[in-house]
Formats: sequence, structure tokens, C-alpha cells
Amino acid sequence: MSIYGINKFFRTCLHDKDFRALAKSDPEAAMARMPLTDAEKDMLRRGDVAALYEHGAHAFLLSFLTRWELLGVTVEQYSERIHQAKDWRKAG
Repeated sequence: MSIYGINKFFRTCLHDKDFRALAKSDPEAAMARMPLTDAEKDMLRRGDVAALYEHGAHAFLLSFLTRWELLGVTVEQYSERIHQAKDWRKAG
């Protein structure tokens, strides 16, 4: 697994408002446009920010899940999930 696709997904959401709208309204269609593995798509579908972070997703880019309400991840869920990441406390 390469985390490149995940970071590209979030970076594209950051810079492309049409793609961001697609990611919000039809995440499957947005994911289909990115170079994502099945495992990466599954982590995104589940909003598993801990697994995404542990696999190398950039924390700054991950935070945009809540800013744009992508994949149904709320601020509270994000906070709970990111603190479950094995190396989060080491980085913070």
C-alpha cells in the first residue's frame, strides 16, 4: 500500500472545489478518480483516520475530513479516532 493516493485525494479536495463537492456527494465516484488501493478505499469509507494516519496520511490533510464534512466524519469522531492511532501521542 502506498499512501500517495490518500494524500492526493485530500490534496485534490483542498485545491479543487468541484472534486471536493463530488467527494462529499458521491465519495465512491471521487475515490474512483484517484489511484487508491482497495484497502485505502475501505479506510476512507470507514472514516478510519487512525489507520490512515498510521499508514502515512498527512495529519494536516486528514483534518479536512471534518472541515468539509467528508465521509461523514464529525469533529468528535475525528478526535476520538485520531487518538486511537498508535503513534499519534508520540507525534503530539
